Amino acid sequence: MTNKKPKRYYTRTIDLIFLFILLLVGIYMLYNALTFSILPKKWILIGVIFFLMIYITLFLLSLRKTKRWIIITKRIFILVLCVLLCIPAFFLQKSKQTLNQMFQMEEKEYTEIKIITSKNSSITSLDELASHRVGFQKGSDIENSEYAKTEIKKSADIQMVEELDYTTLISQMMIGNIDALAISDNYYDMSKNNIDGFEDNIKTIATLKKKNPKTEKKQKDISKEPFVVYISGLDNMGSPDQQNRSDTNILLIVNPRANHIDMVSLPRDGYIPNTALHNENDKLAHTGMYGISASVSSIENFFGIPIDYYARVSFNSLIEIVDAMNGIDVDVEISFCEQDENRSFKKEDLICLEKGEQTLNGKQALAYSRHRKTPGYDNPGRERAQRRIINAIIDKLITPNALTYVNSLLDIAPDYVLTDMPASQIAKFISSELNNPQPWTISSISTDNGVNDSRFTASIPKEEGTSSVYLFSKEDVQAVHDAYESALHPLEMKNFQFNINTIDGNTSNINDDPNIVWDTMAITPQY
Repeated sequence: MTNKKPKRYYTRTIDLIFLFILLLVGIYMLYNALTFSILPKKWILIGVIFFLMIYITLFLLSLRKTKRWIIITKRIFILVLCVLLCIPAFFLQKSKQTLNQMFQMEEKEYTEIKIITSKNSSITSLDELASHRVGFQKGSDIENSEYAKTEIKKSADIQMVEELDYTTLISQMMIGNIDALAISDNYYDMSKNNIDGFEDNIKTIATLKKKNPKTEKKQKDISKEPFVVYISGLDNMGSPDQQNRSDTNILLIVNPRANHIDMVSLPRDGYIPNTALHNENDKLAHTGMYGISASVSSIENFFGIPIDYYARVSFNSLIEIVDAMNGIDVDVEISFCEQDENRSFKKEDLICLEKGEQTLNGKQALAYSRHRKTPGYDNPGRERAQRRIINAIIDKLITPNALTYVNSLLDIAPDYVLTDMPASQIAKFISSELNNPQPWTISSISTDNGVNDSRFTASIPKEEGTSSVYLFSKEDVQAVHDAYESALHPLEMKNFQFNINTIDGNTSNINDDPNIVWDTMAITPQY
């Protein structure tokens, strides 16, 4: 009897240790679920109740004398339960970190700005920068650049060199045209993952710490209210922070109330006022050279609808995203051959696809999204291909199989997608969808009823001559505006009224800027 009692206490102690570990894991899971509001609250409540019921049952069993096989089974069950709780907790934590990193680190209190030089430079501190050329970005990261200028000037009198993107600045530093550059932590990480040998060829001589002001966030609740996302695809490899031509331009008008998305493809050669160049007419693609904000404001001004968020990607982005998803299923419209991602037309580098439904990898998807040289296919065909690819990505993301590659997507997303959508908003949107899952529908709105023409563009000196541009039709612009208005103000049958005498008065006004050139004003129209 005296030997059995200590043994029973020993067994009970082990059981309590197992239960304590389970409790810690449960608290860890609950903490992640509550701090990252992606799971519906009713799911969390049900999960907590279910966990407590199991925990109390296991605790009571630990107080009772039971057979050895029951004890072993109970401990195995606890270990399995710990693993099952750790997996979603891990994904919740990783998702939160990824979203915060992608969506401009909205909740970050400080931004670190690194002052870097080439690895072989003799410069080792800020005061040694005196009389040297230091590069600053004047595009999407201009606020951090201005802060860095002010701080560096306190230590040294420098020569400032400004460029629109960090890729250009880094190249200039590597070839010796500038001696150092200031780069914020977000863009440093992006450059590290997009530029070969970046970290091996640079050194950090100082790190500045800038306190981020608390800015008023957009108040729109995207789980309930319609919103517009502008997708900008750069026409080259490298980091999406580059200020370069926007080769792909797509508007997503998302209506969470109707579970519907209107996808609008905008021609890269669309001739619209460029807000970065005093509203002089320019190609839509060229607005990207002045920053994503220039593209956003130019599109808003021309179409008369607000853009709530943007997402910018490059060639790398599409390749990495599609490959992380193990390919996408697309119905390829034509058979063709296209240059590879490095713009090589060598026979061994060509990417050739046959017409028909098939699974495309990243490089094939990129080739399909870029191709436009087949006679009769041209830019409208490329825009259809881009819509099909985005549609295929969305379709694959909303299937249960998405769980098999979500980890890979979370790993690559911060380095290949640049966006301003707050993490809290996307979490709320996902939570709403999980709480009330409904099928989504996607419609395409084309803007291909205009004409091609030859015109001077604001971004190209007039002495270089005219460029081929696309003149929008008023009907196409009206269709985009109407799609937004119908999402914002859905028509209810009980409020439906029709008056033949006021039918024209119910049509929304489109941009009446006299400087806009419409399709009817073409000099040498090409249909």
